[in-house]
Order: sequence, then C-alpha cells, then structure tokens
Amino acid sequence: MKTPRAEIKVNGKPVATLFNERLISVTISDKEGVTSDTISCELNDGNPFADIPKKGDTITAALGYRETGIADFGSYTVDDPEVRCLPYGMTINGKGANVRDKAKQHRSRHWDQKTVKDIVSQIAGENGLSPVIDGEVGAYKYEWFGQQDESDLHVVERLARRHDALFSIKDGKLIFVKKGSGQAASGAALTAVVATPFNIVEGTCRVNFAHRNKFKKVKGRHQDRKQAKLVEVEEDSDDEGTAEYTMPEPFADPDEAKKAAKAKAKHLKSETIRTTVTLWGDPTIRAGAPFTYSRVRPGVDGIEFIIETATHTISKAGYTTQVEAKLKPEASSKAKSGTGSASSNSGAGSAGGGSTPPTAAPVSTVPSPTSLVTHR
Repeated sequence: MKTPRAEIKVNGKPVATLFNERLISVTISDKEGVTSDTISCELNDGNPFADIPKKGDTITAALGYRETGIADFGSYTVDDPEVRCLPYGMTINGKGANVRDKAKQHRSRHWDQKTVKDIVSQIAGENGLSPVIDGEVGAYKYEWFGQQDESDLHVVERLARRHDALFSIKDGKLIFVKKGSGQAASGAALTAVVATPFNIVEGTCRVNFAHRNKFKKVKGRHQDRKQAKLVEVEEDSDDEGTAEYTMPEPFADPDEAKKAAKAKAKHLKSETIRTTVTLWGDPTIRAGAPFTYSRVRPGVDGIEFIIETATHTISKAGYTTQVEAKLKPEASSKAKSGTGSASSNSGAGSAGGGSTPPTAAPVSTVPSPTSLVTHR
C-alpha cells in the first residue's frame, strides 16, 4: 500500500506535509473550461498559531505518493481564508484563475481580417496572460468580428462555443484548444484513464443516459443580404434524436453559421451520456483527458468519455480522485452499442491510495518518480 503525500506552500513557504499535526485534508478540483480550478486545505490551528494568509497570496500544491513522487497541480490565489476558534482550525481556499478586473469590464471594439488566434492572443496579452492556442481552431479568419458591450472573458467564451473549443485559464496561461483533444496546457498528451473493478471505489460508479438531450439536427442561421432574410444551415447531432435545435443568434455568413451549428451539435451530443465515479487516487488524472470503463458492465465498457472535472482529495483516510465525465461526441457508434472494450488495462487510476485498498491486485498507473516532482 502506497503512502499518500501532499506538499502545500503559501508564497513559497511550506505550510504542511500530510502527516504532521496541522494538515487535515486537501481537495483540488481540476476543471475543464473557464470555470476556475479550486483548492481547499483544512488545517488544525492552535499554539503556535499559523499565519493567516492574505487574500491574493499564492498557494502551490503537489500531490502523490511517498513511494513514487508527487505531481505538480499548479498555483492558486488565496480567496477568503477562514479561521475557527475554540477549538482552533483554519480553512485556506484558493482559485486557479487570477484574472485581472479589466478582463471582466465591458467594452466595444472590432477586428478586421483577423484569425481566432490573432483575437485570442491579443486579449490574452492585454490581460497579462500567455496564450496557448490550438492551431486548428485558431486558424479560422473573420472578415469582421465584434466585441459589443461585453467583457474580454465573454468574447473568448463566445469564440470557444462557435469553434468547438475549450477555453480555460491556468497558471497564467489562456488556453484555447479543441475540445476532446486530450492535450494539457503545455501541449503534452494527457494520460488516458481506464476505470476497472480494481481501481473503482465500490459504490461510486454512476452512468446516466439522458435521452431527453438527444437532438437529431442543429440549425444555425445567417443573414443573407441579397435576399434580405435569415437563411438556415443544418448539422447532424444524434441520429437517435427526433427533435431539432435552432440556435437563437444569427451569424454573419454561412461558414460561421455552419461552424457554430457543428460545435453546438457536438456539445448537445456530449450531454447525452454522463458518468461519475471515484477512483483510488492518481495525480495524473486531469480534466480533458480521455476516459473509459473496462470489465465493468456490458453497455458501459468502451464508451469514450472526456473528463470534465477531476477532484483529488487527500486526508488521513487516504487519497481518492472523483471523476465527472461526459460523452466524447465523435464516439457515437460505441456509445450506441455499448459493446466496445478498452484494449488496454493500463489507464490512469491507481489503486491502493486509500485506507481501504481493492482486494484484487490493482492496475497500477501512477507514473514513475522520473516523470514527477519528487519530494525531498
């Protein structure tokens, strides 16, 4: 059985290691999309009393195992710490996206003959962020694109929706990549996760088939200036659906309307099957990574998901990772039949991190110490 380990620092100064008398638990939520990642640390307090972090201080965290090393989870900004008295305790919360106030301010402007990469890069630079932009989604060129009484954040979110992209802010980077690309902010491939009976915490696996979310087609509209009317374009979403979804906002031209309809069709399809499960803790499980089940149940094995949120929790009870995932839209044939199976049992999802390890030999996928930040 491996020994869970956490290393938490505030402004570069160590706060606690897992088994000293201060740290009770640490929970990190790694999320797909612009929703900020979060960290929450529960500590014992008392004589000597710990310094109370100031709002805006920087928290860094690394989680893993003593035997195999710890993996970096980036930096967070302290947000509203809380102290408790008699008995004494402290909660330190942090958010991953440290966005300047001006990114939330509304303004109006436009770009002419600019690509998505040009627009997003400019907005990132203006807000002190380094752009990380996927070449495929960043290549589309607009003849005209406007920001009309909306914030910079809303503009990038709108572009992400239109181009089936994932927009997030992590560690001072504005990330704009294709959904389901399976890439981290650095461009490196994320570790694919395979959940099996050996790394699933018993009683936590749920798969929801939301048939009401199935739409056969998505319609986008654009203004035809010659005909002086709105013209519709269509994209297939789910061939098992019966209803049609019409996007409310009109677009500038047929190409833009078609791209937006295609992105919406994929989004709606991804909502038709969702899953939640808790695995024995593995620091390589991250939002955006591919996820499948193997040897769990017919009709579930082999369905391809994308992780939406990975919540890592270390406490004196052990280390677990809760996964929330949605259907990968391109994987429709496997999702319908449910007969696919994972070809490999080596996913990210390490067993043995908690206080009640699996009874069978776990599928060990925790990286070797050479690929992690080792604890000294």
